[in-house]
Amino acid sequence: DPDFVIRGLIVDRRRGNILKMDRHHYAVQAFHGTRKLPPEMRKDLYARRRVRIGAGTFVPVDSPFSVPEISLYAQMVDLMDRRERRPDYRHLYDDVRAAIDEAHADDSIKGVIARAPLRYLEVDGALAETLERLRTLGTKLFLLTNSEPAYSALVMERLLTGRGSRRRHWTGFFDLIVVRAEKPAFFARHEAFRPLDARILGASRDRRPRFAFAGGCVSALERALGVAGDEILYFGDHTYGDIMKSKRSGGWRTAMIIRELEEELERLETVRGPLRRLEQLERRADRIAGERDFLERALEGEVPPRARARYRAERGLPPGVREARRLLGRLEEELDGVRRTIAELEAAIDACFNEHWGSIFRAGREISHFGNQVGEFACIYTSRVSNFRNYPMDKYFLTAHEFMPHEH
Repeated sequence: DPDFVIRGLIVDRRRGNILKMDRHHYAVQAFHGTRKLPPEMRKDLYARRRVRIGAGTFVPVDSPFSVPEISLYAQMVDLMDRRERRPDYRHLYDDVRAAIDEAHADDSIKGVIARAPLRYLEVDGALAETLERLRTLGTKLFLLTNSEPAYSALVMERLLTGRGSRRRHWTGFFDLIVVRAEKPAFFARHEAFRPLDARILGASRDRRPRFAFAGGCVSALERALGVAGDEILYFGDHTYGDIMKSKRSGGWRTAMIIRELEEELERLETVRGPLRRLEQLERRADRIAGERDFLERALEGEVPPRARARYRAERGLPPGVREARRLLGRLEEELDGVRRTIAELEAAIDACFNEHWGSIFRAGREISHFGNQVGEFACIYTSRVSNFRNYPMDKYFLTAHEFMPHEH
């Protein structure tokens, strides 16, 4: 099932579980392998203890590369449960992780892509135009990748060479190219660049970039470009390896690429009506709950007589405890019905995004752990770099005014 795993989930390596958490680190959904855990079991496992993400046991699914890996892990958990009496889910996770690393290192994956690159690469026809427009403003562009030089050239050749008004070689779009960067270590270490022969990148003598290196670190990159800190806007799609580390270590401005955003926006349009209906139901539930609470307090003698009399007159109730208790029962029944409808509608809305997990940005009524990280560490986010061509290249993006709950 290619849709089973989404970005932003958390893997419990010890138990073989996959969690979706809100921004408060509360697990709102949990699967063991590909089997959904009952709410009681989920709460028993995770509601009474602090989930420390990244502490060894709990691992985030924070990059597009992680999605198929965790899908494989979930299926292996199912297989292990059928075959072994005492399954070791932590060891299984480590084995899957090592196998994926080996597949990247020995070209098992890249070799397949290299034989038919256009089958696997989505070529954005507007990317070259966007980069050209940035360069016309005097903006310095750099490419920072963990990939090997030959693979970098293979991919970038398909994406950029011969595109744009100048039909230039892909290396001509960049002032600096850094391969084998080893992010996120790149953002924490102090290491000089290693010179790289630009011919490896497929560039002819008259089209070579000014700088082409391997390795290095933040300070080396900043010296090469003559800029530092928030003068740099860095685009990346890996929450930890790109966005968090570059912002924390280098003080760079960050633009997070979230490819899922385009589909999220399409799905969001289809649920506008149900979302409005949900808001109406929630307001109705609040009114009923408020009236129920008032009536309970009145029956306990906690409401002044004048207020009780006014309430009876507004509701057309005769005086007496018996009628009040009957009304209280009807309110409880009505509130239960509205809440059931809300739960059903919320489930239907979630299923419009993903039948297992819902939206990657939300967890129930809360922002999801992933959505919270995007808001905290990404200065701006979008689905692709070329979206910026729709704006003036010198536009300064401002955040919307934020409100505390009491300010609404």
